[in-house]
Amino acid sequence: MVDRRARSTPNASRPPAESAAADAGGEDSGDRVIRAIQQFSRSPAHAELARSLYGAGGRELTPTQVDALETLASRPQWRMHEFAEALDIDRGATSRTIDRLLKLGLAERRPDEGDRRYVIVQATTAGRRISRRIQRDRYALMQEILSGLSGRRRSDLAELLEYVTAAMEATLSRRAAEGETPT
Repeated sequence: MVDRRARSTPNASRPPAESAAADAGGEDSGDRVIRAIQQFSRSPAHAELARSLYGAGGRELTPTQVDALETLASRPQWRMHEFAEALDIDRGATSRTIDRLLKLGLAERRPDEGDRRYVIVQATTAGRRISRRIQRDRYALMQEILSGLSGRRRSDLAELLEYVTAAMEATLSRRAAEGETPT
């Protein structure tokens, strides 16, 4: 993943044609989505997926580390503050994430020779190799998982997931701006 703010997102103010409140069976769709996510996250398949996809040097990377590694490998090098912006996290969290990748031999950090006020970070050769493997394996897995769906249904699924992501971001941003806290 690269810069989150650069990607295209659907209009979160317009929901898909389906009713968000209830599906045809009368059961709340939101509850069904939450249950499906919980079921997957608790399943042995989820743990196996993480082990098989996100392994690096005998250790399992966290989703945050995978995201950081993929972003890091997307360019030859980054200034640390630009990398933090691309990940949309604060500089302290970025430093901790880079530290973990350094310990795994997946990243390098050095002063910027052109301006010593800045720090340069980049993926190592091993980090780039692992990032490419993760992307390749994840793509192959998704192709296999989605093989039972028609092209149109795959497109619909992608559109719905993009909508939900954009709607969540918009809702949380609005709540934060209004000073609301989660209940």
